[in-house]
Order: sequence, then structure tokens, then C-alpha cells
Amino acid sequence: MGADACEDRGAILQQSVLFRDMPHALVRHAATHVVERRLNDGEALFLKHDPDDFVAFVVSGRVYSVMYGPDGRELIINSTEPGDVVGETALVESGVRESAAFACGHTRIFILGRRHFPELTKEPLFVQRLLMLLRLKLREAAAFVESVCLYRLESRLARYLVSVVDRCGRAEYGGVVVPLPPSQSSLAAMVNASRPKLNAQLQTWRRNGLVTWTQDKLLIVDVDQLRYMANVAGG
Repeated sequence: MGADACEDRGAILQQSVLFRDMPHALVRHAATHVVERRLNDGEALFLKHDPDDFVAFVVSGRVYSVMYGPDGRELIINSTEPGDVVGETALVESGVRESAAFACGHTRIFILGRRHFPELTKEPLFVQRLLMLLRLKLREAAAFVESVCLYRLESRLARYLVSVVDRCGRAEYGGVVVPLPPSQSSLAAMVNASRPKLNAQLQTWRRNGLVTWTQDKLLIVDVDQLRYMANVAGG
């Protein structure tokens, strides 16, 4: 790899949650050894029970972590966006994947194989960052399980949308605009619902004046009401 390409990859890695503010030598080590991969929409990064032998950094696009029920029903348990990491548990121990991961749209990633991990994990600052990331992922997983198991659809959907508002919502048109997943099927898989039931809930909210949408964006007219549904309307 040329010096310029290595510098470019290093600059991208420094924007990631794991390498932000890390020592230059550590970033350069990763930049030298990552392999770039481009995935088409729906292409698998890995499948459940595949060897847990690499970590992936999302450069552009998005990666969904997916689990399947015995009837083939799909549940999206996590969405990884640019700057985030997929399969970080590989840095802790070897094993097999507990879920599958698929690209959403055209996605560019950097892959770092297991043989290059020791140089990273001997750096205390990197290990501290990794533990922080794992704690965050654990809290997110607990919140996801709480929503799926203890809340009805109205609340699950509200909780998901509130999280998107807090992450990337924009004040517009007298409300807050948030991006939608590429399909209603994807959104249904995120909140553990059938597509018809999800659509019925969205239509109810639209009739009540709470939301309206275009093909890829949702306008939330009353965010406070949505927060109330997310925080109170359980059961």
C-alpha cells in the first residue's frame, strides 16, 4: 500500500469510535493492515456461526446486525453507521458470530484481521476505549430487549423514533425531521413487528396529526407526545 493510501485510511480510522484520539503509531498500524471491502445492498458481511476472526469499520453506508426466528422472521438488533464498528467482540476473544450482518445500501468498510489485534490490545488506552464501547453496546442491547419484550408496538416504535430524533433529528417544517430506513420491512424488523401492523400504526399517527412522511423521511409534528408514548405507554 502506498504512503498516501495509508494516510488516507488512517485519517478515516481516526474518525471511528475506536481510533479517535489514539496514538498515531496505533492508527498507522491499523491503516497499514486493513483491507477495504465494498458491499452491495443486502450482501452479507458475515453470517451467524461464522468465525469471529475480524473487526470491521464502517466508512460509508450502513450495516444491519440481524437475527432470525425459527419461522424465518427477521429481527434487526443493531444498525451500524459510518464511524462505528461491527464485530468488536472479536477483539476480546475468538469464537463464532452470534448474529448475521448485512449491508444496507452500497457500503464501504475496512476489515482488520485477528493476526493484527495484538498490537492494538497491548495498548492500555485502546483497551480502555474498547471496554467503553462494549459497555455502551451492552446498555443498548438491554434497552432493545426491554422494548421488544415489555412494550407494545406503539411504544416500541416511539422509542425507536425518539432515539433517532436524539441522534440526528433536524428542526424543520414546524416539527422534527428524521431519516427512515430504506424500507418499511426494515423498520418493522427493527421494532419486532409485522409490516401490516407497523403500517397500521403509522397510518393511525398520521391521521391523528402526529407524523407525516415522504419516501425516506419522517416529519414528527409533536415530539413531546412521542416521548410520552415512548416513556409511559408500556405493557
